[in-house]
Amino acid sequence: MARRYRGVRHIKDDSYFLDYQVGKIRRQVRIRAVSMSEAKAIRQERIVELRKNKNTPYGERERLSADFKEALEKIEADLIADGVCKKNLLRNKRMFSRVFEEFRRERFPQIRHPSQLTIPFFQEYKSYFVNELGHNPKGGLRAEMICLKSLVRRMWRLGYCGKELVERLSEIKRPDGEKKAYPNIPNGRIRDFLNYVKNDRPDYYDAIYFMARVGRRVGEVLAIERRDVVFDGLRPVRIDVRAETTKSKTAAPLNKIDDEMAQAVMRAYKRGSAMKTAYLFCTKRGKKCSPSSLQKYLADTSERELGVRITPHYFRHRFITECGKARVNMADSMCVAGIKDLKVINEHYNHTTEAGQEEVLAVTRLG
Repeated sequence: MARRYRGVRHIKDDSYFLDYQVGKIRRQVRIRAVSMSEAKAIRQERIVELRKNKNTPYGERERLSADFKEALEKIEADLIADGVCKKNLLRNKRMFSRVFEEFRRERFPQIRHPSQLTIPFFQEYKSYFVNELGHNPKGGLRAEMICLKSLVRRMWRLGYCGKELVERLSEIKRPDGEKKAYPNIPNGRIRDFLNYVKNDRPDYYDAIYFMARVGRRVGEVLAIERRDVVFDGLRPVRIDVRAETTKSKTAAPLNKIDDEMAQAVMRAYKRGSAMKTAYLFCTKRGKKCSPSSLQKYLADTSERELGVRITPHYFRHRFITECGKARVNMADSMCVAGIKDLKVINEHYNHTTEAGQEEVLAVTRLG
């Protein structure tokens, strides 16, 4: 017998079909939404509302006085109902045991029910996780706090803790990701490396060259289609980077292309046309370039040829750094790289260099 569908299904245009169940109550409705993510959010809101309506005052008091063992059983059943894979199910169970059994019994034995949880409990857990469990405070803790907040939100949806706790958890900021060191590779070595790539993998070369010249993200570059290239006669003059391919989900066109870039774009365009593929940058078999395959090739080749492993995102960092060293107007470099917020540059792409530090000391020389 066919398995009954649970979740969200796109019907047509802006119509979606929702199927969800709480206890023995099942709902199947058709809604209108602008995207799949919005439809999923509506489904989750309706599940929460159905759970609230289903709750009796007695049942609510019963849940709020339930112990952690019962809460874990309900959470596990809820995860399985949502179709969570075994790996994530095991991860959630391990986290629950680490936080609400091992840590709680050692530091907060007076807390016996999920409804008694407080913000100081989670703040203390942060210190415990870093100092006593010996995890990396920026990598491991960041992932831990994301998963922990997700677990607490699920506890709230099931009625085992208050909404105020979920809202106040935003006060516990997760650490920022560690900013990796910028490998300051001279321009001459980069040119030699790109020449090697051009001879070794000409299908990868045009995409890598494009990223090096304009500092765009690899996923954004590889999603460019031939129809996005705008021509003036036979010369490409503009590339319409579509909103759905960018991280910010806003259009970020490349409005200026010089002669050297025009040649690279035209070369890629002709290859794609000959291969009858929709994408501008394609493999030698006419398929869309995979970001992971390009990243692996770039990492292995750069380690062998340059002595340092670089990723496609390195060229975005390099673009901003080189523009800064050349004192290029920041608004112009942001426009070419498709960056909307200056804060992004200051937090992620603003790197110091030895040449820049020497220049600062030369300015302040008194003799």
